[in-house]
Amino acid sequence: MATQKRPSVPRKSLPDQKPWEDEVLLEVYTARDAYAAEHGYDLDRIYADLKHREANSRLCRANEGPLARA
Repeated sequence: MATQKRPSVPRKSLPDQKPWEDEVLLEVYTARDAYAAEHGYDLDRIYADLKHREANSRLCRANEGPLARA
C-alpha cells in the first residue's frame, strides 16, 4: 500500500506566501538599519567604519591570483 508524500511543513497557498515577511530577512534588515542609524545614514561614515574594521581584522586575504585554465 503506497503512502502519500507529505511535506514536513504544511504548504501555504500562493496568496499566503509573502517573501518580504521572511523572518531571517527581517532580522538582517533590522540589523542593517540599526548599523546605518548608528552612523547617521551617512555613506561616507559607514564606508570609513567598514574600512577601519577591515584594517583591524585578524582575517587574512589570499594574495593568490585566479587559477589557470585547464
